[in-house]
Amino acid sequence: MKRIELIVYDFDGTLVDTKRDIADSVNLVLTELLIPELPHETIFKYVGRGVDKLMSQALNGTGQDDIPGAVTLFRKHYDRRLLDHTDFFPHGRETLEYFSRKKQAILSNKPRPFILRILSGLKCDCAFESILGGDSLENKKPDPEGLHRLMRQCGLPPESVLMLGDSPIDVETGKRAGVATCVATHGMSSRAELEAAEPDWMIDSLAELRDLFE
Repeated sequence: MKRIELIVYDFDGTLVDTKRDIADSVNLVLTELLIPELPHETIFKYVGRGVDKLMSQALNGTGQDDIPGAVTLFRKHYDRRLLDHTDFFPHGRETLEYFSRKKQAILSNKPRPFILRILSGLKCDCAFESILGGDSLENKKPDPEGLHRLMRQCGLPPESVLMLGDSPIDVETGKRAGVATCVATHGMSSRAELEAAEPDWMIDSLAELRDLFE
């Protein structure tokens, strides 16, 4: 692992615990549309493929098919509460600081403005080579476009890159780009789902990432 020169982090469920604010915002949309709220655990399963997919799944079977309208409502509600309960996962901030001597980047399907606002609100002054959101690219994860862009930007080959996420989507993205993959089990996927994705490494805490380099 000493050969790794660039660590690419997913955001939601990996570095930052955003799930409650996302779920609350989805349910506010459903309430506004006169649709029964969904359990938080159900909504958590929909997170990771972008806002359009999130709202499409939340509205599935309700008779409502105005996904763009629902996305607009979600952005309105989430914009007002994206820092109500959101914070770094344990050891998240320390992990970023520990690896500051290496190149670090964020690759998420979350809209980039939300990522930037959360990092600012959490007073994270860590230096990222790049922060790519779902609106930064033509193709979202698991398409490897984002990883390819980051590797070109940093001038690094796949064998020097680690993709760290919390879902099978992140593992698939990394594999399609030919980079090493690691998943954190504290996110929104079950251990069985993560094991089935066959990442190179699984960690139960971000603190364990340091051991992989020592």
